[in-house]
Amino acid sequence: MARATSDRPESTRRRQRWPDGYDPENTRKSLITSALDLFEKRGFDRTSVQEIADQAQLTKGAFYHHFESKDDLLRHIQEEYLEAQLTAIQQIEAGSDDPAVRVRELIRFSLTSVAEYRAHVTIFYQERRYLTGELFAEVTRKRDLVEAAFAGMVQDGVTRGVFRADVDARIATFGLVGMCAWAYQWLNLSGPLSVDEVARQFSAMVLEGLYA
Repeated sequence: MARATSDRPESTRRRQRWPDGYDPENTRKSLITSALDLFEKRGFDRTSVQEIADQAQLTKGAFYHHFESKDDLLRHIQEEYLEAQLTAIQQIEAGSDDPAVRVRELIRFSLTSVAEYRAHVTIFYQERRYLTGELFAEVTRKRDLVEAAFAGMVQDGVTRGVFRADVDARIATFGLVGMCAWAYQWLNLSGPLSVDEVARQFSAMVLEGLYA
């Protein structure tokens, strides 16, 4: 599985620059940024590899040096978003063992990630159907891990008597994830309500329904 080099130490990344000035990390980032813009605006199927390379001011050869195919790049974009979610979930779990606090933080993170990863979220929900085979299976596996972590936090609250006993954790998770994810369609960062205020109102609605 291709991995971005951004998780390497800065000193190591600097050594990746080639003698002729070629910078693999920035080249890869430029291709991803170009694809995010084009996939979000035009869709995966209506965007060609040549267009991605052209907008990044690179060559098709540079594209295929970093990605096996356009599908491979789409898989990378999907995983970038899911891995950010998994990292945040680990931080939320480590930060508190209070089910209500965890759910509140999940909602806040879900909305802030929509703001930060709007193109990723749009592509995740609108273009994911174009992935097939092992690429689709890997993205699906990570999506299932995210949903299982959400459901686990809700179920923990039910088990400990904080949330209602008649709550089905899986159904509650589908509702919570869907409510937050759909915000990519309407969340206005320049609007009268901040992301934190929207998260507060969502949390009030969700927790009111969950509390025992």
